[in-house]
Amino acid sequence: MTMEEYRALVENFVGWCDNNHLQLNISKTKELVVDFRRSRKRPLTPITIRGKDVEVVNSYKFLGVHLNNKLDWSDNTDALFRKGQSKLFFLRMLRSFNVCTRLLQMFYQSVVASVLFFAVVCWGGNTNTIWTLAG
Repeated sequence: MTMEEYRALVENFVGWCDNNHLQLNISKTKELVVDFRRSRKRPLTPITIRGKDVEVVNSYKFLGVHLNNKLDWSDNTDALFRKGQSKLFFLRMLRSFNVCTRLLQMFYQSVVASVLFFAVVCWGGNTNTIWTLAG
């Protein structure tokens, strides 16, 4: 897709939103450019919507899943690791208070596992990511 086609697509989307009485919040709109070409010709000029430039970002959190411009899941893995570690800390604290095993298992399933396996359908095909989290 050429830049002209891309800009036309964005303009069509803005027009569709207007026609369907939907209001875009341009201050919350971000552009994540994924480009796997080895040579990038020049820096991209930002997309403009209603006279305001859309911020270009290298990574973005969308519905709880961290995406980056390389689509390599490293940002998502790091975020899951940090979040999982904090939840495991609470599990260790509960164990130190001699909480029964059944309650510890319930806590793990409801709090820890739910964090680690959230959106696994999206990123779970990447075995390197899974082994990084498991190790």
